[in-house]
Amino acid sequence: MLPSSRNDSISFAHRALRAALTGAVVLAVGACAAGPSAADPFQPRSAFEGEVLLTVQNHDFRDATIYAYWRGVKDRVGMVIGKTTKTFTMRWRAEEVRLEIDFVGGGGHFTETIPVWAGDHLEYMIPVSGSPP
Repeated sequence: MLPSSRNDSISFAHRALRAALTGAVVLAVGACAAGPSAADPFQPRSAFEGEVLLTVQNHDFRDATIYAYWRGVKDRVGMVIGKTTKTFTMRWRAEEVRLEIDFVGGGGHFTETIPVWAGDHLEYMIPVSGSPP
């Protein structure tokens, strides 16, 4: 239908503009809603997915950097200030982990091998300086 007068022409242009803007808004909202997709709950998870929590209680006065060894691969976990407790989240990588405690001023020690599974919460206490680990 062709516009027959100036008022019809303005009305037609107004409706066309409104339709174009509405279409643009619908496309923008649809694009935002499509963002990152969630994991499919029906797909099997990888055997090495998951997290492990590690809470370290540092009873020593020295600051300590914590490392985790997963199948011999060293991974820095984080730092625990002297006389504090801190909880870290690590990616689970194997059925066993070994921790290294490296004191900022020098010295440190290793833990025994610890069995661990995804979802576990490990707790480790750094003893007071001079005490055996």
